[in-house]
Amino acid sequence: GQDLNGTDAGAGDRPWTDYAKGDTCTNGHCDRRGQYLAAATDLLVADLEEMVANWTNGGAARMALEGKAGLAAMLTGMGSLSYGELAGERMKLGLLLHDPEEEHDCFSDNTHASHLYDAVGIRNVYLGQYERIDGTTVEGPSLSNIVAQKDKALDSELRGKLDATVQAMRALQARAEGGEAYDQMIGEGNEAGNAAVQAAIDALIDQTRSIERVIAKLGLDGIALEGSDSLDSPNAVFQ
Repeated sequence: GQDLNGTDAGAGDRPWTDYAKGDTCTNGHCDRRGQYLAAATDLLVADLEEMVANWTNGGAARMALEGKAGLAAMLTGMGSLSYGELAGERMKLGLLLHDPEEEHDCFSDNTHASHLYDAVGIRNVYLGQYERIDGTTVEGPSLSNIVAQKDKALDSELRGKLDATVQAMRALQARAEGGEAYDQMIGEGNEAGNAAVQAAIDALIDQTRSIERVIAKLGLDGIALEGSDSLDSPNAVFQ
């Protein structure tokens, strides 16, 4: 359910009975809600299966891209998510406006987790590894390996900044798990919460600068990372 608490404590409230069958159903349309969840889940599974098939050895995505095009796609995604999307539209905009409707998960108050795992995902792409939910790790050749062959110091620099961003996001997670939801962190007058969010934004911007250096080092021309008025022209946000 929609979170109507503003920057006060509390998330959206949707009782399980809103999905129940028969006389237990509350607020009507329970069958339709259940059908939507089933359809959305099936679509997510199908999309993931398609992505795995496209990027496996011999997959369509791998076959369609030459080496440098693949590197460009990876770094464009890493840089655009780091800067324009996450640091800008998903974080700085809400902080500038102190508006809970600008947080990522404005119904569930799970924004801290979404931001954390976006940062982890960016790092995973660079390192070529992923930790499964059972704690085991799948890994292979990485972008990091390629950068290290060109410039070990630059590889180390970016690794360190990716780690720093994840730590800044974990600080937001700790605040949320301690009872302060993300929409409260960005609330007007919450100096400590605002500072914690800004620290994560700063870390994202910092890692983007290193991603740009990697792009230059690898000689990848024509890459344009996504920007954001929230970062590039903050006054425009209020016009």
